[in-house]
Amino acid sequence: MRHENPSADASAVAAIATLRVAVATSDGKRVDLHFGNAESFAVYDVTAAGSEFVATRAIADHQTSEEEDLREVVCRMLADCPILLVAKIGPAPQEKLAGHGIVASDMLEGAAIPTALATLYAEKTAASAAVEKPVDSSRFRMMHAMLRVADLDRSIAFYTEHLGMRLIDRREHKKNHFSQAYLGFGEDAKAMQLELVFNWTREEPYTRGDGFGHVAIEVTGIAALCNRLAAAGVPMPRPPRAQRHGDAIVAFVEDPDGYRIELVQAPN
Repeated sequence: MRHENPSADASAVAAIATLRVAVATSDGKRVDLHFGNAESFAVYDVTAAGSEFVATRAIADHQTSEEEDLREVVCRMLADCPILLVAKIGPAPQEKLAGHGIVASDMLEGAAIPTALATLYAEKTAASAAVEKPVDSSRFRMMHAMLRVADLDRSIAFYTEHLGMRLIDRREHKKNHFSQAYLGFGEDAKAMQLELVFNWTREEPYTRGDGFGHVAIEVTGIAALCNRLAAAGVPMPRPPRAQRHGDAIVAFVEDPDGYRIELVQAPN
């Protein structure tokens, strides 16, 4: 069965020959199944001319044992499908699929399958053509940096009492077993914030790894601030000093979880 693709511009799709897409559908007509409820997936090949049904792949037909993780089964059976359309999917299975090169999207939830596939193909074609153009970031802004912490109250106390931040918002997520807090400076709700996350079931300390660098905060009166932090027993691996490549004064301190905080005093 082939569905025509009226939205595809044949003159602009040279970079995408055939796009194989899996769909979570209950009736073969719409993208209407939650990933966790799907027992099979419909697979289509999509080109500039339209979409063509390839096969229905059932999880049970690909499972090697009752003990096998069903997510692993799906990753294996859809290995040739770089895109999976679903009505809904949680972050954990979405990341699992992404680790196997499968992008699972619920952005076309409820759409008729021919329409969803045509829309998807047009979007991928436009994105391919736009790669060489500069990004329009005129309305972008930094929102927050997120750190996972072992004791949320302890971390909130550190950032509010020692660095003068204010607690902007705190949320308890009972269903997903974590707490979340946002902190920042001043009254500007759009200013960059620090997000702290405490996972209730986590027992062992987090490892920061060698990829994380630091969170940077611009301050004034850095010498007095660092003296205050030292008096409070805050670890300070790098006391204030002038930057080698500029006139700013920089220091590094550590929060209760060992995350490094760069304090920067701009030149006068």
